[in-house]
Amino acid sequence: MKVILLLALSVIILSQSYGLVYADSIVTVETDHSSYETGDTILVHGSVSDYNEDDPFRNFDVTLRVIASNNNIIKVDQLELIDGSYSASIFAGGPLWASDGDYTISVSHGSDRNASVTFTFVNSESEETVEETVEGIEEVIEIPEEELAKGCGEGTHLEDGICVLDETIETEAPVSTGSSPSTGFNSWIYSISFTILIAFAIMIILYLISRASRNKNAD
Repeated sequence: MKVILLLALSVIILSQSYGLVYADSIVTVETDHSSYETGDTILVHGSVSDYNEDDPFRNFDVTLRVIASNNNIIKVDQLELIDGSYSASIFAGGPLWASDGDYTISVSHGSDRNASVTFTFVNSESEETVEETVEGIEEVIEIPEEELAKGCGEGTHLEDGICVLDETIETEAPVSTGSSPSTGFNSWIYSISFTILIAFAIMIILYLISRASRNKNAD
């Protein structure tokens, strides 16, 4: 009895092991090259060995995913199987293809049958972008000074590529040497005259008040 159980267990283990090995080879995927640059076309092809057009559980498309070097999925597609084989062309370029490094193409047929292939990608557009940026800066620097001078406002002029204020001629302010003796004497005369006039006016006012008081007492 123990021998029978051991034989049955061995058969189960062997069948499972064979099934795993066989499952790994059911789906295949390959690329035409191992490395690509920006603008290249990646040709992908593969097969599903147990594809059966008449079997509804096996007659469905292959799902393809492209995974960038930063592990972002940058493309997903459904590929139709024709006699158990599939093929696709992928354009290597665009904003999602910004990182250099190893990219992976993963295909699956069902939930548990997968295959993948890895290739190297180099983003050659990054160097071109830097060169265009430098050229753009040089063009700005080479603008004629006459055009730049038009942007300076009134009262300014262009100097070393910068608008600066025009130079103004400073006039020497007259230096005061103090009051002359004649000016001081005239001021003294005016002060005395003004004081005498005020005193004379006060005397007249007092005289009028006194006279009015006497007339009132006489009445």
